[in-house]
Amino acid sequence: MRKSVRSLLQHPVLRTLLFERLLLAGSAVLALGALATGRVSLAEIPGLLDRRLLTLFFVLTVAVELGKDSGIFDLLVAHMARQVRTVRGLAGTMIAVTAALSALLTNDVALFLVVPFTMQLGRLADFEPTPLIVLEVLSANLLGALTPFGNPQNLFLYARGGFTPASFFAAQLPFVAVSAACLAGAVPLLTPRRPLAAARTEPFDVDPVLAAGFALLLAVEIFSLFGHLPTRVPLILSLAAAVLLGRRIFAVDFSLVVSFAFLFVGIEGFERGRLYHALNPERIFGHEAAGLLVSGAVLSQLVSNVPAALLLAPAAPAPRGFVGLLYGVNAGACGSPVGAVANLIGAQLLVGAGGDAREFWRTYIRASAVILAVLLLAGLALVAL
Repeated sequence: MRKSVRSLLQHPVLRTLLFERLLLAGSAVLALGALATGRVSLAEIPGLLDRRLLTLFFVLTVAVELGKDSGIFDLLVAHMARQVRTVRGLAGTMIAVTAALSALLTNDVALFLVVPFTMQLGRLADFEPTPLIVLEVLSANLLGALTPFGNPQNLFLYARGGFTPASFFAAQLPFVAVSAACLAGAVPLLTPRRPLAAARTEPFDVDPVLAAGFALLLAVEIFSLFGHLPTRVPLILSLAAAVLLGRRIFAVDFSLVVSFAFLFVGIEGFERGRLYHALNPERIFGHEAAGLLVSGAVLSQLVSNVPAALLLAPAAPAPRGFVGLLYGVNAGACGSPVGAVANLIGAQLLVGAGGDAREFWRTYIRASAVILAVLLLAGLALVAL
């Protein structure tokens, strides 16, 4: 039985759906189910889609592709890694690099950049990379959440919750500070105190045109998100940026845009069904900020934090309810493997580079369960204040 299950999990299509495309596959099933059962009609779809949010995701995807193709991120990671001399120093550096990249590019993209690099560096410098990758996954989910771009649910909640830049950062800064303290405490527990063998990394050439295009498009995207530019400005620039990418535009991963389009339809249908009303966590924990915090964390353990945010947002009173929900779904990335899609992506990248999945999940679940408990208590204290 175990062999047949293991063989099934090794199938490339199933591995892709479970690890890299879980959100896309799940959201598509939800949307098709809503249409098939008649809870949502085809005529309703245009009204359910949040065009502004989908445009922001589209522009961000193009900007990230420009940055990746420019080589600037590889240069940043390699430069920072060369500055350290111990395994623990490298762990702290990679936590910081992952946080910075996540804050700008979303957590999933950051892991695609740092995890393969860490695996390669582990072979060159002779250290076990699994604990570092666990810390990188946690950093991507928790520290990158400082900004609206840090993860998909942040961008959604920022747009729906009536936040200003100042109110969003004021809400997230103490939560991220507690998360950073947790990760700092985890470093000596997960990594050995030993020197790091000298490792030579490959030089990276940076394309200045693509790097400049990335910086410009990201800046315009931020101005639009914060309400200083109409959404059509970054959209037009992103279409122009496609010229810089050339044929590579056909290889760009727009799955996040498609996933959210499916979710807007699928979650509307789910909320109209009996199952949602029977299992609705709001009825158990309430509609106040503390209740939404716990609901967001609990629901994330079952369906991941992006669908949890979309499901609970209609019940959140602005602004305090959205702050509680923000804390809940960000903390909910910890604990369960499906708490965030980034968890599965990190594991898949590690396994694809020859890492041990069992060791990763054993380390991840132990560390993230403790951090989840700490963040829930800290979040409840913050919303109470």
